[in-house]
Amino acid sequence: MNLFKEVADIKTADQLNLPTPEVEYHNIVAQPTEHQQEMVKALSERASLVHSGTVDPSQDNMLKITSDGRKLGLDQRIVNQMLPDEPGTKVNQCVENIMQIWRDGEADKLTQLVFCDISTPQAKAPASKAAKTLDNPLLHALESAVPLPEQEPVFTVYDDIRQKLIAQGMPADQIAFIHEANTEVRKKELFSKVRTGQVRVLMGSTAKMGAGTNVQDRLVALHDLDCPWRPGDLAQRKGRIERQGNQNPLVHVYRYVTERTFDAYLWVRHEVA
Repeated sequence: MNLFKEVADIKTADQLNLPTPEVEYHNIVAQPTEHQQEMVKALSERASLVHSGTVDPSQDNMLKITSDGRKLGLDQRIVNQMLPDEPGTKVNQCVENIMQIWRDGEADKLTQLVFCDISTPQAKAPASKAAKTLDNPLLHALESAVPLPEQEPVFTVYDDIRQKLIAQGMPADQIAFIHEANTEVRKKELFSKVRTGQVRVLMGSTAKMGAGTNVQDRLVALHDLDCPWRPGDLAQRKGRIERQGNQNPLVHVYRYVTERTFDAYLWVRHEVA
């Protein structure tokens, strides 16, 4: 870095004072369902056994418990897809907010980003593996959720949100997953569609839709459906919308948390950091 500084004039964003939109934050709090409350108690009991040393680490450990806790905070159906889709969950609140913003921004074709690192779609993956994969490479070691039957269709939050948006009137071609753009050419085409408002809701993970995603032109809202591990990941997400070239003077960042779950711990940890 010192050698590079001899031939480069390095300026950070705060030094350049580039024109960026004002960001308004919205904390959306969901109450845990009865199933979530029961499963949180079960996670606590598992943690107690792990700490007491009565469980073999190959059978259960804090990494597994932490992974299950993050999934449970997002949606109980990730842990057990046979559980009901209950109103008031943070996924359903996110869908409501996306739809309202989509309607309000129809005239200007305003766009939105949805970040979610858990329950991501996996192209051409075995059914039992698809819902168990986190995009963030640092989190792969955490993945050891309850296995799903091979014959069952795999539940993912991404597909659930897309189906609900379409059911409420949003055209399917206005919704895209970053995972579907699996080549640089396709990614470039997708980003162009978001910049022009052809695609108005783009969903992705921090790893795939963070740094290098320049689609800010019409972005009016960003939804943090889950909380990433690292504070720097939040900065990367926000950097997609709080960016020079955004035509909106005011943009919105929605952050969703399920009370009394591992969600709350993660968000508090980021606040402290």
